[in-house]
Amino acid sequence: MLPREERRRLKEIEHQLTGDDPKLARRLTDIGLLRRVWARLGLYAALSAVSAVLAVVCLFLGDGAGLFLCGALTGVLLAFRNWHFHAE
Repeated sequence: MLPREERRRLKEIEHQLTGDDPKLARRLTDIGLLRRVWARLGLYAALSAVSAVLAVVCLFLGDGAGLFLCGALTGVLLAFRNWHFHAE
């Protein structure tokens, strides 16, 4: 827990930010947006992991087409995980 003086100073900064840029303050405190972003990133990570495991299984089974498709899907999912989603 922060000391009383630091908490007071953070409250002052918060009030100043709210007065100076209310739109930014609202976006920073929007928990729903954070949940949506984390859920989306978690989904990409989970799908990438499943696809990578399927690619390895296809490799051991000798299924070249399945290996290629799962590998390509893993690559696409990993590429999309770095995209940023903007709330409007």
